[in-house]
Amino acid sequence: MNDKRDDKKDLELSVIRDLLKKQNGMLGQSLIFSNHLLYLQKSISLLDLEEIKRVLVEKLPHILSIRYFTLFLFDKKNNKLNLACHNRPDLPKNMSIAVEDSPVMRDALNHGKYIVEANYQNSKFFQGKRNSLFQNNFLVCAPLMVENEIVGILNLNDNIKGFFSVGELDFVINITEFLSLTISNALLFEKVEDLSVTDGLTGIKNRQYLENIFVSEFSRSLRYKSPLSAVIIDVDHFKSVNDTYGHQKGDQVLIEIGKVLNVICRAHDTIARYGGEEFVIVLPETNIKGAFPIAERIRNQVENLSFGSDAEDWNVTISCGVAEIDFKKMKNKDDLLKVADQALYKAKENGRNQTIIG
Repeated sequence: MNDKRDDKKDLELSVIRDLLKKQNGMLGQSLIFSNHLLYLQKSISLLDLEEIKRVLVEKLPHILSIRYFTLFLFDKKNNKLNLACHNRPDLPKNMSIAVEDSPVMRDALNHGKYIVEANYQNSKFFQGKRNSLFQNNFLVCAPLMVENEIVGILNLNDNIKGFFSVGELDFVINITEFLSLTISNALLFEKVEDLSVTDGLTGIKNRQYLENIFVSEFSRSLRYKSPLSAVIIDVDHFKSVNDTYGHQKGDQVLIEIGKVLNVICRAHDTIARYGGEEFVIVLPETNIKGAFPIAERIRNQVENLSFGSDAEDWNVTISCGVAEIDFKKMKNKDDLLKVADQALYKAKENGRNQTIIG
């Protein structure tokens, strides 16, 4: 009898030990997850999106114990997913995917729930050809959401075990919730910052932004003795446009000129509304021979714009002053701008609708 009691007691003790061992293991795993989350939080609690992306590439695979990840941001206006960051060596830069072209990400977005597939090739999302986003191992596709608003998609693919446990999946969900809020805040901050340096009417940069960039470009040009040019543009007889056709039409003229500048100027040029009907272009790595044709293209294109209605079409013209940095005479960006402004004044004096070099 005593032997049976002892056996029963030993069995109970064994069960309790196993249970405690399991609980300790779960607690240990939970503490690890918590530490990872705190670590990530400290690393990306920033308002700079580029820095957040850099940290994710560096830290996320280790924190989630996965081989590959891709993070896409959702462009609601165009219904596209734009690749923000990843650790895949085979993906093109600036990758953009229409939501409809990725069934797995489309379903995750539409249902607002994560998708787990043990083997991508055996899933309903496999379309008979290799997908550059997923290997043929398990994948997790999780939407990033803030209050039912889609921020983006996080794709996780492949690890040593070949699967995620329930606890690991719960941790992934915690990570996605944190990422959603962090990225959403960074995007909002970016938008507010952009609005603060954007002209509200034309959508191009404002004078405040121009001043900062101009100082930087002038300093760089002095340091490396590289060419730098500036163009000042003024709308001819703009007061008459407002007086004759109204301020709404005057605003429309400025908006259309802003569009022309955006089309003609290069990506590394800075265009800004300088005030009223004046615009300034800063052209790095550009001498006067390169700046003059750009100003002329803008002038010709503006001259060909048509305003008004079928009953009465009318046009506007612009005058341009162009100047290049002179390393012997110019000490700051105001000196360069002054020469361009003097050239603009000559263009006005000489009859307008022309480009003059200072």
